[in-house]
Order: sequence, then C-alpha cells, then structure tokens
Amino acid sequence: MNTKELILEEALKQFSKKGYDGTSMSEIAKPLGISKAALYKHFKSKQQIFDEIIEQSEVKYKDLFEKLSVHFPKHDEVEIKAKDLEVYGNISAKGLSESVLTFVRFFMSDEYSRQVRRMFTISQFQNRELGKMYTRRYVDAMLSYDEKIFEQLIKTGAIKKENPKVLAAMFCGPVIMYMGIWDREPDRAEECEKAIKEHVEQFFLMTRGRG
Repeated sequence: MNTKELILEEALKQFSKKGYDGTSMSEIAKPLGISKAALYKHFKSKQQIFDEIIEQSEVKYKDLFEKLSVHFPKHDEVEIKAKDLEVYGNISAKGLSESVLTFVRFFMSDEYSRQVRRMFTISQFQNRELGKMYTRRYVDAMLSYDEKIFEQLIKTGAIKKENPKVLAAMFCGPVIMYMGIWDREPDRAEECEKAIKEHVEQFFLMTRGRG
C-alpha cells in the first residue's frame, strides 16, 4: 500500500470516529508518522481526501452489485437498467429476499462499508452539505430508482397498479430501519435479518399476489 492509499485509509478511519468536521489534517497525518506538510504533498485539502474516499467507495461497490444482478444507482442516475427490470420482473419472493439480504449482509459486515456509513452518519449533523449528501446517497437515490422500477413493472403488468412512489417507500423504509437497528445493536443482527426477509417476501406477495 502506497502513502496515498494509507492516507485515505487513515482518513476514513478518523472520519468514521469523529466525522468530517471533527477531524483535522494533523489528526490524519499523526498516526501515519508523517507531517501535515507531507500530507499536503498528496492532497491539497481535507475536502479532496473526502471526495476521493467517496469516489473510491462507488468503484468498490460496483462489482458487488453487478454480481447481485441488481444495479445500485448514483444520486444523479436517471435511466433505469434493462437488466434490473428483467431481474425484478421475473424474480420469486425468496429470490428477492435473498438478493436484498445479500446486499444487507455485505453492508453490515464489510468494515470499509461500515466506516463509510458511520462517516456519513456522524458528519450529517456537523455539516449541512454532508447531511444533504447522506440523504441523497442513502435515501433519495434508492427511493427514486426503485420508484422508476415499480413504475415500469406496473406498466408491464408484473405487479399490481399502485402508486410507485409509495411502493418505493414501503419497500425501502423497513430495510433501512432494520439496518439502522443492526448498526446500533449488533447483537440483534439475527432478529433484523429475519425481519427484513419477512418484510421483503410479504411485500412481494402484496404487490404480485403470487409466490
């Protein structure tokens, strides 16, 4: 691992403990045994470090979602993927719950992912812009993309005719809620996993009326 990679790793560790605004460049440099001046040779600002962590996280997750055959949207995504419509349109209740749980298990167990999520969770209360970014990244992007998916599935007759915006909130809301509980109380992981599975399968049956 080169110096730049070590800086990004340490910065994420510090951001996940104290948030973006609560971490100084000196606090990033000190554990690495380098001076703040040396840090500035690699990154011109703390913002640049943060931006690179975000970019790195998006690249890191891309392969996982491709393997799941479910696309994960960026905040500016407007077009839905044809493959996603095919997957969601032909999947079973069990298949959908397993797909969601694979996604959830990764995010809850992968240390890098946990650090990124904690960084945003803490920073959202310190910095208004980061709070907005948190909402776009972890709420708006998923709700908006799922709304488009449900809208298309309704048009093809794959699911019942309902308000797609409401369906997206009904689908995502409980999953996000249980992930939050799992984050705060790791000893309830099994309970949360079971609840997510039951929610997804019940949602499937409610919208399609078949197993």
